[in-house]
Amino acid sequence: MQQYSEFLETKQQEVAAEKNVEITRTYTAALNGFAADLSTDQAVELAKSDKVLLVAPDVENAPDYSSIDFLGLGGNKGIWKSQFGGEKNAGAGTVVGVIDTGYSPDNPFFAGSPVKPLKGKSKPKVGEPYRDADGNIAMLKSDGSTFVGECQVGEDFDGSLCNSKVISARYFADPFLASVPEADRAPQEVLSPVDIDNHGTHTASTAAGNSGVTQTVDGRDFGVSSGVAPAAKISVYKTCWEDNDADTGGCYSSSAIAAINQAILDGVDVLNYSISGSTTTTTDPVSLAFLSATSAGIFVAASAGNSGPTASTVNHGAPWMTTVAASTFNNELQGTAEFSDGSKYRGASIMRTGVPASPVVLAANAAAAGAVTPELCGPNTLDPAKVAGKIVVCDRGVVDRTAKSAEVKRGGGVGMILVNLVDSSADTDQHVIPTVHVNAPESLELKAKVAANPALTVTLKPTDTTGKPLPPAPQVAGFSSRGPLLATDSDLLKPDITAPGVAVLAGVSTVGSNGAQFGFLSGTSMASPHVAGLGALVLSKNPTWSPATVKSAMMTTATPLKTATGGVETDVLAVGAGHINPASVLSPGLVYDQSSDDYLRFIAGTGVDLGIPGIEPVAAKNTNVPSFALGNLTGRTEVTRTVTALTPGIYRATANVPGVKVTVTPSILNFSAPGETRTFKVSFENQSAAFGKFTSGSLTWAGQGKTVTSPVAVRPQAVNAPAEAAFTSAGPDGSGTFDVVSGTNTPIKMTLQGLAKADSSAISLVPGGLVNGNDASNAVKDVTVPAGSPVAKFSVLSSDPAADFDMFLVTPGGTVTQVATSDASETITLENPEPGKYRIIANLYASTGNAPTAGTIDAAILTGAEKNATLTPNPLSLANGSTGAVTLKWTGLAAGSYVGRVTYAGSSAVTYVTVVVDGKGAATAQLPTVNAADKLLTGPRESITPTGNK
Repeated sequence: MQQYSEFLETKQQEVAAEKNVEITRTYTAALNGFAADLSTDQAVELAKSDKVLLVAPDVENAPDYSSIDFLGLGGNKGIWKSQFGGEKNAGAGTVVGVIDTGYSPDNPFFAGSPVKPLKGKSKPKVGEPYRDADGNIAMLKSDGSTFVGECQVGEDFDGSLCNSKVISARYFADPFLASVPEADRAPQEVLSPVDIDNHGTHTASTAAGNSGVTQTVDGRDFGVSSGVAPAAKISVYKTCWEDNDADTGGCYSSSAIAAINQAILDGVDVLNYSISGSTTTTTDPVSLAFLSATSAGIFVAASAGNSGPTASTVNHGAPWMTTVAASTFNNELQGTAEFSDGSKYRGASIMRTGVPASPVVLAANAAAAGAVTPELCGPNTLDPAKVAGKIVVCDRGVVDRTAKSAEVKRGGGVGMILVNLVDSSADTDQHVIPTVHVNAPESLELKAKVAANPALTVTLKPTDTTGKPLPPAPQVAGFSSRGPLLATDSDLLKPDITAPGVAVLAGVSTVGSNGAQFGFLSGTSMASPHVAGLGALVLSKNPTWSPATVKSAMMTTATPLKTATGGVETDVLAVGAGHINPASVLSPGLVYDQSSDDYLRFIAGTGVDLGIPGIEPVAAKNTNVPSFALGNLTGRTEVTRTVTALTPGIYRATANVPGVKVTVTPSILNFSAPGETRTFKVSFENQSAAFGKFTSGSLTWAGQGKTVTSPVAVRPQAVNAPAEAAFTSAGPDGSGTFDVVSGTNTPIKMTLQGLAKADSSAISLVPGGLVNGNDASNAVKDVTVPAGSPVAKFSVLSSDPAADFDMFLVTPGGTVTQVATSDASETITLENPEPGKYRIIANLYASTGNAPTAGTIDAAILTGAEKNATLTPNPLSLANGSTGAVTLKWTGLAAGSYVGRVTYAGSSAVTYVTVVVDGKGAATAQLPTVNAADKLLTGPRESITPTGNK
């Protein structure tokens, strides 16, 4: 074989020599040929030679890059064809509503034909739009009802752009117009359904964009793709707006509620909401609006948030919403930074050409005069004298990623290495210079190498040259928000499920992308529309399924994700039930269904007095979701579920939660017909799992060839204690008690920090606008928090329970935290606060009759050295599962308000205690910190990445 190869190579050299061609690579096994750089004349002469069969150009073939392909939907053996009637019928008869930044009508994903009235006496056909008597587009849906939309006229949108694909497009601008002066609006923004941002176009095209669309980015062909439900129709609801101020614009809750209301009336089947929400409540106004949508049979998918991997950052905790985490799905778009010492670092890249060996510099060492944070490569922060001809290493964060490469180019840099400082997404952005985006922890090693060896040179390669295997996929994205859910005492598991959300290629706005029509975006915003599209596929085939049934089918048929080392991902607080699996979603076997009344019982169980006859409270742990969560497991805790058979027969239960004894009663269920229901109980009892930490596992019903699997997350606690306890004292000495439940037979040591006296300032304000200063409607208080302080509690306390004070906290770093609920008083507690100067701004938002209202601004800083109170008995000795009283005793307290914190060994529970002496202060329970969704804003549109595409 070797001799024959040598013979062929000799012949190839002879042919090449005849035409003065230099061979760059020879082939003797796959074919008999060679690669070479040829002039036109050389190519023609070789082609004429009778010794040459063929001369062909070296073609850059499109990579197989599509989340649709990753999900197995397309192709002759794909799931569309095998289960959903083929590509042309996948999602037919359904309408996906997208609440976002609008859409780009000129994008091929939204192309369609003009819609005309029905001819003669023709009757509507399922999935075929027509013009009704009022000229609006209508469509008979697969569930037998009719969708009727409107193509709302606006700027650059004359109402004729709706078609057989986008059958309705509306916008909701009133709050934006009322709060943002025209001069402060983004110059590109238009008051119409048109998207100037990219976000809405991307989410809508992902969920239900047309099939057969060839996507190109920067001249590079990435192949043909589609939305998840290409035969579904789209209804656009623009609620998010661009302006020049990060604190205004964005997405307004009043607009979102109006859009949800209209979507219900229009008759959509699915709603996608890739917009941020509350982490601390399940009953904010937008969430309750989605409850109304769910009660109307609409399946709602929502993004989980992009604040991971920090715990308890997940959004949208309500059980009637399907909350979606983000995963990787394809790691083939890679470039490499090759160092002159032989080390190589790969990262995300779509650069077409690389950079030859060049000097490398950390952006922090190439600062322009006066630049504050040059490592971020913001505009005009780099010194061209230090950057020209070099590859610059820029930190991710704060500044748009593509603006960083633009700054490097401005300074004369020839390439950029973008580095994550923490594990997050590596993004395939379209940069103006060759760029490789390297994730942590390799990125930190890279930075250290450059800092230690400034003489090194770096070559940027447009491919992965490391020789290492590609990272396993799918993996949960580092930025994807995690549980446990702060609301409901973590007795609901969120997120629910995971879908592709890293470097997703889909449609973008030509306005927002300088004429481009396709682009890569990352975020749970990109994951959610995959689930929305899958919901449309399911409802097209099963139009009578309830939203809860659709959610259950997705969750119980999900597949495991992978860890970085290729193992099975077991962190259900990150991934929920697992990765969506379109191949099995139509045949789940059993489902966990819920009715509108079930959701009302859940709300009542959170403490809301609904006043509805027949609606009795149900605890969150017992709401009938296809997952199990206990935030505080003490003793033996039992929960209840009910399953409905879609495939009747006998099913047997098994459960595995490491360290926890799980008992299912009954463990065998028999169903004789579809639609039958059976109720079972599950008890959890800690045996060896660590206290204060979640342990994860699963519960599976198996039978009839089905495996109905639910994720489980329980947190054993040495003690379950109240979050707050408030007491009053007529004099300097006194005591009070609160109850706790033990989770162990071992004595529990308690630690008290405090009581710390609040520094209180009296205020009297009238309602008015917010300013950072003292005036008739605002009062400020500056507080210094010493280093090492374990807790700082800041409060604005109202003397009138009918008034509405708001609080804004300016941190030492300059960020502003808004605590603006509809309650009279506001409180925020910071654990291990950043040391430095804080400013508390009290604003009176409203009062009865706009009358002046008195109150106080209080600041209590715990140091741990107060020694003015004790806890008894300490340690606490109780039998596992039993309840006992803890007594707090205080001595020598002067008049005023005091704050303390109780922690418990072996438990994550914390009890904040408040003591008011001689009536000087207000003993208020700890108020939750919620975002502005309860008053006006939902917050900015769901960040595309952990730093808002920055």
